[in-house]
Amino acid sequence: MGNASRLAIWQYITAIILIAVLTGHLIERFPPVTHQAYDKSLSMSTVYSRFRGAWGIGLLLLAYVALFHGLNGIRGMLYEWLPGRRREKIWDAIFWILFIAFASIATYTIIALPPLPK
Repeated sequence: MGNASRLAIWQYITAIILIAVLTGHLIERFPPVTHQAYDKSLSMSTVYSRFRGAWGIGLLLLAYVALFHGLNGIRGMLYEWLPGRRREKIWDAIFWILFIAFASIATYTIIALPPLPK
């Protein structure tokens, strides 16, 4: 990925996506939207049913974008703190290794969700 301007552009893009997705995520918790009390919207059966539907995809998008945004910010700080072409390649490799590892964990958590306990 490389230079600082590209890193900044990706930070801005992911920040805008995060604002949009988080806004939707929070709005769908409001009682007028869910047509149920706030505490009921956080019940185990409601949360499980949302994970199984389209909200699971939205939650994965939220996880991926937040993860990318956070790791990209750390990578940008490392670029400034310890500059150098060789080190940038190391930071890039560490970034992608961590991103893939944590994204895999997030995907597994959502997709392999066990059945609702009785």
